[in-house]
Amino acid sequence: MRDRDDQQSRTPGVCLILAGLTLAAAAALAGLAAADHMAAAAALCGPALSHCILCVASAGSLLASAGVATAGATLLSDRPSPQRAGRAARRST
Repeated sequence: MRDRDDQQSRTPGVCLILAGLTLAAAAALAGLAAADHMAAAAALCGPALSHCILCVASAGSLLASAGVATAGATLLSDRPSPQRAGRAARRST
């Protein structure tokens, strides 16, 4: 049963990590676009006024990529889930 549980959590874990890397690449591209925009329109976007949607999109994508990749890494970790650990403790007593 454990091997099947590991296989079922491995595939979504790898997919989540790949999605996190894709979001990180999107965040990098959005960050470059935001930097170019701030250089071109410094009077409209930057420290004097609130940041535009390009800045917010790059920051949001970066946070999302960290969260998604962490969720994938958690699925791939070897730690048993709390439910499995509780069942194993009950069986051993």
